[in-house]
Amino acid sequence: MKAIITRIAIVSMLLAVCVTADAQRRHRHGHTHHHSHSGIVTVVARPAITARINNRFTQDDRLEMALAYLDNNGTLSIKKYAKITELTKVSAEAELDAFVADDKNPIICVMDGNKKVYTLKDGPRH
Repeated sequence: MKAIITRIAIVSMLLAVCVTADAQRRHRHGHTHHHSHSGIVTVVARPAITARINNRFTQDDRLEMALAYLDNNGTLSIKKYAKITELTKVSAEAELDAFVADDKNPIICVMDGNKKVYTLKDGPRH
């Protein structure tokens, strides 16, 4: 019987210490709400979208679009190319510059005032 009373006393003291420590922790950290927590935390993470992925047209398709546009209109701006290909302006400029760098393509870059535009080396291909 004495062992049972000793165990009950020890458990009571442990509970008193834990409750007091929890109350002090809440007070120190600004938590004055007296509600119980389940102890379960759910973390929800969303993937960060860093780039728009466009699989609608291949690079060859976009080159043909640029050439057709240049045949009909003479010059092509970055903004217009971005719009017709559904690329960002940064991606559109990089791709047009890659077309210019490839000697197999008839596209060249020229400055129209402060604006960078693209045209065909020898004019329209008709």
